[in-house]
This record gives sequence, C-alpha cells and structure tokens, in this order.
Amino acid sequence: MSWYHSTLLNADRRPSRIIASCKRFSRRLSTGIFRAVRRIQVSEARLDAILAKNVPHPRSLDEIMKCTRFSKSEIRLLYRSFKEECPGGNVSEERLREIYLQFFPQGNPIKYSHFLFTIMDRNHKGTFTFDDYIITLSVLCRGTIDEKLRWIFRLYDINGEGQLTRENITEIISSFYDLLGSAVYPRVDEHEIHEHVNEIFERIDPMQTEQITLEDFIDYCKRRPHLIESIQALSSCL
Repeated sequence: MSWYHSTLLNADRRPSRIIASCKRFSRRLSTGIFRAVRRIQVSEARLDAILAKNVPHPRSLDEIMKCTRFSKSEIRLLYRSFKEECPGGNVSEERLREIYLQFFPQGNPIKYSHFLFTIMDRNHKGTFTFDDYIITLSVLCRGTIDEKLRWIFRLYDINGEGQLTRENITEIISSFYDLLGSAVYPRVDEHEIHEHVNEIFERIDPMQTEQITLEDFIDYCKRRPHLIESIQALSSCL
C-alpha cells in the first residue's frame, strides 16, 4: 500500500531505490501468503461460519465475491493470512503498527500506519475487519486505474477535505521515509522532501492555486503511461 509515493516523486526519472524497496517488500508479502494457504485448506462451509463470527455485518463467501474481484480460492488464501496476523478478527491501529514494524524493523511506522488505518477504518469504530481489508485490497490489486488513483488520493487527503495541500503531501511523504528508515541510504532530509513537494505542485498545480483536486490528480497521472505501468506492476504484487 506504500508503493505509489516514490513513483510520483520520480515522475520523469529512473525508478529509485524507494521503488526497489517496495518491490522487495511486496514480493516477500505475497510469497508468505501463498506459502500459508498451501499449508491449510479451509472448506467453504467452514469459512462462511468463521466469517460470520468475525465481521459486524456477516458475509458469506459468495457475498464477499460480489463485493470484490477475488475468487473463492483467493478469498480463502487472504483470510488465512489475515487470521494469522489478527486472530481476533479486528485490527486496531496499534496492531497495524506492529504488523508494519515486522516488515520494516529499521523504520518508524507510527505516522504511516496512522494514515493507513484512517482509510481502513471505514466506519470509524477504532478497528477494521476482514471486510474492510479485502475491499481495500480488491481496489488496489484488481481495481481500475481510476479506482486505484482515487484510493491513493484519499490516503494523501489526510484531513478529508477533497483536495491536497503541500502540508498533506509533506506529511505523507515524511511518514513513508520514516517507515523505510535506514533501508533508504543516504537518508532523505527535510529539505529534500520539501523540494519533492515543490516539484509535485509545479507539475500538477501550474495555476498555483496551492490545491490539487481529485480531477487534477487523476488527469496528471493518467497522462503519464510510465506512472500507470508502475501502479499496475506494484499493486499486482500485493
């Protein structure tokens, strides 16, 4: 869920070391999930019963298929992975932070996991469930380009105002570098982050309104094929 930031920052350059780090993370994550599902198979009837106990609005396997773009076997795979990390079926912000710390032990996941949790907790209950998780994953892995870009825009729009400011983007980018920590060398300082943000606004906000709308954001990204290719390649690994 972290892959797009570096792509935007390096719009007309070669893929950076950040993108390489994201690819390695995505491969490790997907490999671990597939290994888990091969170990244990869950019947459809049993999975339906388990799901009904662990989501506020019980959904059967068929209902989840209708809400997402995953097959039954893929839902089983994802559920097995989800239950291994979150046996209780509900994920708090603290638990999400712990999960990210497992994958990025050299970084600080506090800020980034907070922003991500805010999107995942769709009903603002202080936790999210398998329902929330798989719907988000469906958008990122199988959604249209517009759907993926809308999700990314929501991540950057940390105040829910429907527009991006320099402060929004600076906060997200800083949280992403904090997440990667010493995996990024040499370290990126505050001055470099501000330069990145200025470059983004020069490209997407040529009228200098100091605001980036959803329409401007999607239009900018879709006019650059290499951005779309990066989105598709990286999201398919999640």
